[in-house]
Amino acid sequence: MADLDNVGAALADAFRDDPVFAWLVPAATTRRDAKLLTFFTSMARSYLRRDKHLYVVGDGRAAALWSAPGAWTLPPSEMFRETPSAVKAFGRNTIRAVRTQLQVESRHPKEPEHWYLGYLGTRCDSQGQGLGGALLREVLDGADTAGVPAYLESSNERNLTLYRRHGFEVVEEMRALGSGPTIWRMWRPATPR
Repeated sequence: MADLDNVGAALADAFRDDPVFAWLVPAATTRRDAKLLTFFTSMARSYLRRDKHLYVVGDGRAAALWSAPGAWTLPPSEMFRETPSAVKAFGRNTIRAVRTQLQVESRHPKEPEHWYLGYLGTRCDSQGQGLGGALLREVLDGADTAGVPAYLESSNERNLTLYRRHGFEVVEEMRALGSGPTIWRMWRPATPR
């Protein structure tokens, strides 16, 4: 079992400069690091509870949350279960966060079934060491063997290069709630081995 604290801490640190999370939890927010930790630990807990896939590499310096084909949706019951953590993390921006999540989910491809990368992040002091690539290969190698595509949304333009290097291509650029930061939807067809 993945250590939820390590997963939450790695992702919270990795996303501290992310444009969407800066929009949802602005830099001047009191206890911002603790709020990000609350959110990402909550997400890791939710993934684990629903038998999704949590990966950690580099002694907890990087983590990824993946959903197997056909299992990417977040049931309303799970949303409600994690509501206290969301409110604690996003405060007055909780409704904005939920609306953004619903917008992103509305654009999520329904077919063909695919692996879905919910979150991937490397602590800021460990970026550029290949940890993110290792987390991608952990699933993509098996996806290629099985002939299954993969999908993700990136909320940080500087990560597009990493994802493109691993076969993802942008299929849409969208603005969060029409006027927020850009989110890139990316698809990767299965690469025959």
